Amino acid sequence: MPSGQHYQPGSQSSRGGLGVGVPPKQPKFVKDAPDTKTKNLVIRPPGDFLWVDYQDDKSQGRELSRSKQAFVRTRHHRMRREKQLQQLKSPPDHQGPSPSDSSSTTSSTSSTSSTTATNPERNTTRVPKHEEDYDDNVLECRNHYQASQQCPLINNSIGAGVLDGSPALAVSIDQNPNIYFQHYRIHSSRSCFPLCSSGVVVWFWQKALEDPALMQIKLSISASHRAAILESCGAPPDMIRKPAQDALRLRVGTIKSVQELLQNKAKIYAGSTIFIISHLIVAEVRISVTALVLVGSASGLGMEGNVEAVEAHINGMDKIIAGAGGLDALDFGLLAMVYSCAFVRGLITQSPPALYMCSKFQNRVFKESAFFKLNNRFTKLSKLSNLGTSFLDSPWSRDIPPMFKSIISLFQQLVTYYESLDIVVAEPMSVENDCLLFLGYRLLALPYQCVLTPFQETLRLTILTYASVRVWSFYGMACLEAHTETLRQSLLGSLPVIRSTAPDLLFWVLFIGSLASRGMRCHPWFLTRLVDAADQLGLEGWDSAVPILERFFFVCRLRDEPARDLWNSAFR
Repeated sequence: MPSGQHYQPGSQSSRGGLGVGVPPKQPKFVKDAPDTKTKNLVIRPPGDFLWVDYQDDKSQGRELSRSKQAFVRTRHHRMRREKQLQQLKSPPDHQGPSPSDSSSTTSSTSSTSSTTATNPERNTTRVPKHEEDYDDNVLECRNHYQASQQCPLINNSIGAGVLDGSPALAVSIDQNPNIYFQHYRIHSSRSCFPLCSSGVVVWFWQKALEDPALMQIKLSISASHRAAILESCGAPPDMIRKPAQDALRLRVGTIKSVQELLQNKAKIYAGSTIFIISHLIVAEVRISVTALVLVGSASGLGMEGNVEAVEAHINGMDKIIAGAGGLDALDFGLLAMVYSCAFVRGLITQSPPALYMCSKFQNRVFKESAFFKLNNRFTKLSKLSNLGTSFLDSPWSRDIPPMFKSIISLFQQLVTYYESLDIVVAEPMSVENDCLLFLGYRLLALPYQCVLTPFQETLRLTILTYASVRVWSFYGMACLEAHTETLRQSLLGSLPVIRSTAPDLLFWVLFIGSLASRGMRCHPWFLTRLVDAADQLGLEGWDSAVPILERFFFVCRLRDEPARDLWNSAFR
């Protein structure tokens, strides 16, 4: 890369005077003890022994007493951690497959076919009799998931109540890093990868354990997501401030690591560098402006600060990708991460995706996705037969451009597939997440490929909003905050037309807008108009509202507290 084009990630995105901590010093008077044993030699770090002058013990006073207490505490915690890590070393060391490795998917499928043929009892996937025609596709999904569980060390180390096996962080943070490990495993991974969270967690943490910079930015994403959830739930500012501060500190540490990588000519075009920068972009769009204000890092910047940082990272990553041979030279896992960054950047800026979706990625989605293999057969067998039907059979739907209508039809099938996974009882492959990303990409690019009326533009934005809160889970994040405000601005112009033409559609649009805007300034705006739309339709309760919502894009889940709480707060 020419010297004039070097990408400096810290120029736009690092805010505030957050410092980088240094590892703690060893306790005083600590020395290594000689060990002449040759059998069962155990190499222990400094701090295993504390040498003191026993005869002069009492005369050394308070300083030695504190040193002894510190030594005992340090040794106790280290021994307990060492014992737990030794217990995790017994399983064999397996390499979990990349969630986007097509070759592993193929081998897993062929292995499954032979095993099932020789021993039918080993097929544990339970599929109803009327769904036997796509049994092979379900088995393919299940066995890819089982293959991703071949790394027990990673699974155990991020399990509840187990200390993490990661290297020490170079950045000091307020809370225990294990809190963010657990949050990523339980919440953050599902918000980004709703259709394959378990296998993806294993794959990502394998990479993170090999790269401290990636570990830091993963924890930063988890911390910012934790702050976003707390903010959307109306938590006290002090509770939001801690994870928000940790997210910023970890991000600053990652930026410094990336700057060092960019000075190394051997690593500047490596896939790991692109991978880390893509996570920096995700970190920028996750933390909300409100959380930044709480930690004193958004003064005078607001949303513009997030946008400028995202643009700087995207431009830098684009140059590095070009130097590495282009998008076609990247593997599928890295491509999915890069396109995810371009998608969330489009949500904030309301512009077409910054990076084109190469044919290599699109072909894989069409050929290897179980969703596209099942196609309409799954939709017809599902109980959600009314989902999205109003988009296709209403009088106003005749004016929808064919390109837009085909996207709606595919999205209808994908939502049905996602909401009916409990019927199939199978863990899908990670390529199914790429299907959702593919449709999101097409929705972002649609206004630049065909002419949309204000009515249709509001419809497009609402479908994107639904995907962001009911399929993905972007609650409280900066990308959703910006997108929801764009939806509100679009409704200002199209509201009279939609109210007179399709009052049921207006009710759905306002309901999704109200659901997405929880904790935002525009929430009362959506909620007030939602009540008016419900009165216009004569709705008397939640049970009367659900059938209308389901004819668009909405599924009433068994435990759906956010939707029910929204209804109760609006109509109490």
